[in-house]
Formats: sequence, structure tokens, C-alpha cells
Amino acid sequence: MTTGGSEADLRAVTEREFLDELVAVTRERVATEFLYLMAQDDAVIGVQWEQPGVDHLRRYRVRDACPHCVVLAGVLALAPMLPLDVLRAGRTRGQYETVLRTGRLPHLAFARPAGPPGASWLGDCHAVDGDPHSAADCPRHAVASPTGDPLELRLGSLPRAVRELYPHDGAATADLAQRLRIAQDWRADAQAVASGIREAAATWAFLRTSCVLGVPVPGINGLVLTLPPGPAPDDRPLSELHAATVRAVPTGGPLPYQERACLLPEPASRTHRMPTYAGAMDLTAAAPVRTLRLPSPRRPLSTTGRGVLLLYEARHAMGRHVASAPVRDAAYWDSEAALNVFEFTLLERVAGRHYQEAVAAYLQALRREGDLLTRPHKVLDRRRRKALSLAFGGLDDEELHLWASVAYRNAILELLGDLKVFAVHLRLQAG
Repeated sequence: MTTGGSEADLRAVTEREFLDELVAVTRERVATEFLYLMAQDDAVIGVQWEQPGVDHLRRYRVRDACPHCVVLAGVLALAPMLPLDVLRAGRTRGQYETVLRTGRLPHLAFARPAGPPGASWLGDCHAVDGDPHSAADCPRHAVASPTGDPLELRLGSLPRAVRELYPHDGAATADLAQRLRIAQDWRADAQAVASGIREAAATWAFLRTSCVLGVPVPGINGLVLTLPPGPAPDDRPLSELHAATVRAVPTGGPLPYQERACLLPEPASRTHRMPTYAGAMDLTAAAPVRTLRLPSPRRPLSTTGRGVLLLYEARHAMGRHVASAPVRDAAYWDSEAALNVFEFTLLERVAGRHYQEAVAAYLQALRREGDLLTRPHKVLDRRRRKALSLAFGGLDDEELHLWASVAYRNAILELLGDLKVFAVHLRLQAG
């Protein structure tokens, strides 16, 4: 049963009134299991408290502040009460604004954990179709919705620095056309997996609107040139871009990544099969950039597998905001555990009961052995291996082993029954 939420229930309030009511109602509804803060069309904010058997929805229009700023202020007001740990509260802004930049409505979702009282709630941000902008937006959040495709490039009109990487313009055009095809193929596989999966909508939107093509600078590891679509190519030489980057980057302290990320196809990577996330320095923008490296192996993975892996790495990139090695504290491992759950969710949706049966087989073996398995590769019999393979359209032994290992990790989470404990498991396994 849902209460509230009709058009007549839309209330105009001040920011202070909204925050006070958000806190008061949340404190009153102690049985809430899921809480949603939702940007809606025409500067409306929806808040939904879900309890067993009843959902309660309220809708507000804040008359004295930017609605997106108010939603983010609401997260900070809720953090000590739910509670939300520092990591989840801190990364909410980045997730929310990433979705906002794609031109879709950000819906923040928080879930009570299954563990002991006092544990941090889980958090995520979904992307929903609609227009998130209005005249009430502040300058920071009044971002024009993206138009066009960041991979729609005019290869006949290239920046000078890019042309300098090749012996002649024909070689540049041919190589970039190949890289562009690789990026488009990987992205199409991610789109096919994400289609219809609400939990993947924000990640797909990030790939679709925020990831431009990039090319590595030979001989200097970690330097790239990005090729964002634009009306006129940059005529500065590579040496000038490099010097400008050196001047622009301050020394000391963490450097924030730029908002856009970079797809970095690797035509020469003939044996490596999986995409990877890495940080780099973008000479085009004179700023750090998140990269997703896309190999082109002789034996490609299944299209479904490629889509799952690219969404996983894109989700990883979305959670990285500064160009420094992450501190591997408890919050880091909580984040890794949540990333694993994202991958499990994708596999449950695309491989269905065949994946679930593999997880169940590992769970049964774990319970029987009473400890981590000494020979997990022996758990799935021929029938289950064949079924799991068919769920992906056919797998070779290497890829089948990959998805079986993910099912094994999923079974460990189910056995432990608590995401915090699973995070500790991941930390111990990493040594």
C-alpha cells in the first residue's frame, strides 16, 4: 500500500522546512527499510519511505533554493541518523551529479543493511528518464543536457598534437578509425547488458555521455590525448600541450579528476581480454582523467561478458574522484564489496537461473566444507558448466572459469549474509 503522493499533496516549502520534515519523518518511521530521495520534473523533490507492507511518498517544491542542492543537503542531514558512513555520504554528490550531467533524473536510494544495528546503510543512485532541469537550478547544477554522441568524431579534422603521433595523416585516420570501432563495439555490448536493468542505468548513462575517445602518447606511460567532439581542432603542438599541463598541475595534495572520462582502445593488445580502469594525465585538458582501457584480443570474450565487464569497470571509475592511490581502509573495502554486488546483480539479470544455480552449487559446497573451498573449480559439474556457458551464448574454458569464480564470490556473500563481513573477507583475501 502506498500513502501520499497525489498532485494535491505537492507542497511548497523552504529549504529549512524540507530538511526539518525529512529528518522528523525519517526518525518517526523507524521500520523504514528503503529510503529514496528523488529529483523529479519541474523542480519537484520526491521522498519515499518504504516499510514492510506500506510505502509513504511525499512531494515537495522548495521555493528558496536549488532543488539539487537541497537533495544533497538532505543526504548530509540524514547521514548521522540512518547512519551513512563517511564514504557513502561523501560519494553521493559525485554519483548524483554524474547522473544529472547525463540529462536524466537522479534518484538516490538507501537501504537498511542486514547486519547489526548501527551499521551504515547502503547507498546507490539510479538514473530515470525525465528532465532534471528547471529555472530553480543553481549555476553549478544548471548543466545543459548532453547532445550528440561523444564518439561521433570527424576523423578528417584532427588536432595537431594527435597528428604528430603518426608518420602521416592517413596513418592517423586509419588508426583512429580502428580505435573508434573498438570503443563503439565495447560500448554497444555494455548497452545490451544494461538495457532494462535499473541498477545499471546510471553507469550506462556515464558511458554514453561522459566517455570520450582517447589515444595514448607513445613512450610516456600514463599520458593520453582525448578527442572530445568539437567544432574546431586544437592547433597547439604536442610539446606546447605537455608544457601547459606541467604548468597547470599543482604539486602536493590530491588532484581531482575531470568530469569526463576516456575510452582508451588498445588495438595492439592481442592477448589481454578484459577491460581495465586506470588513471592518466590528459594533455588535451591539462588535467587528470579516468581511463577505461579496451583490448582487442584475438579471442574476444562473449558479447554479454564484455558488456558486464565494461559496466563493472565504468562503475569502478565513477567511484574514483581524485588521482591518487586509494587508502585501503574499511571504507575502501566497503566500496569494493558494493562493487561486487553490482556485478552479481548484472549476472543474475543476464544469466538468470543458470547463474543462480551455479551460486547455489557453490553455497552448498561451502556449507558442506565449513570453510573456503580448496578446489572450487571442481564444484560445477558438466551440466551446470554447460548451462552457464549457454547463458552467455557459449564460453571458452577461460571465460567460463571467470564467471564461475564470480558465482563463487557471490556464494561467499550469501553464506556470510552481511556486506560488512564480506568486505572484511575481500580485504583478507587481498592480503
